Formats: sequence, C-alpha cells, structure tokens
Amino acid sequence: MTSRKPLLNFAEVRTLLKQRFPMIMVDTVLELEPGKRILALKNVTGNEIQFLGHFPELAIMPGTLIVEAFGQSASILFSRTTSLGLKPNEFLVLGSINDMRFLVPVVPGDRMEIAVEILKTAGDIALCEGTVTVAETVVARGKLGFARRTLG
Repeated sequence: MTSRKPLLNFAEVRTLLKQRFPMIMVDTVLELEPGKRILALKNVTGNEIQFLGHFPELAIMPGTLIVEAFGQSASILFSRTTSLGLKPNEFLVLGSINDMRFLVPVVPGDRMEIAVEILKTAGDIALCEGTVTVAETVVARGKLGFARRTLG
C-alpha cells in the first residue's frame, strides 16, 4: 500500500457528514468520481470507544461500524454527485443492507480501505456495492440501499 495525499482530509470529510463523534467512521478520501465511485480510509485505533465492550480482551471492530463506514463513504459520494439533484435540505439515508459478508476480523492497527460504487439510482433511491479491504485482503463486502429524505 502506497501513501498518497488525500483528496479530502478529515476536516473536509466532517463537513460532508451528518454524524459527529464518536460516529465518524471515515478519516480521509483518496479517490472520488462523482456519480460513480469513492475510495475512503478509516484508521482503526485501539482507543476507540467501541473497543471497551467489543471485546475487552480481544478488540474486534463491530460489523455494524464497518457497515457505517461503508454508508458514510457512500454519503460523501452522494454529496458530490450533482446528478442526484439533492437539494440543500435533502440527503440519502440507509434503507437496506443486502448480501453483507464479514470475511476477516478488523482489529486496532488496521487501515480499512472502503471502495464504494453506485450501481443504480432511480427517483428517490440509490443502490451501492462496496468492498472493505485491509492490506489488500477483503474483510467485508455487500450492497447498501439508500432513500431520499428531507431535514425537518
């Protein structure tokens, strides 16, 4: 794995997400092709709050947080995809998780590379496919569905 300058740093990522501490699961974005794909990074560290209980003697990144990193990466991609026609008060929320597979445990010290590709958009929905790798090993993969919502 080569070290590259991020396309979006953490401060820029944070401005594109609705989530806040401790739920921000994307550190940087390396590649982004609006309407098509994104490659984002999450550095997993041992001092993250989830490791207090999952599991105290053997820290393993919860699958739900791997899915959250996948979803947040997709959200950043959507925010940069003008063809979705999102208005300032609209965003896409996670609506379905399909064929999600967790293949290898993710532990502190790992660097997750989250690759997401938009498969289809139609009206108020979007379908994405993604792969999460650590050191070129696929640790998780699946599909997520999103639906358009308006902030109240």
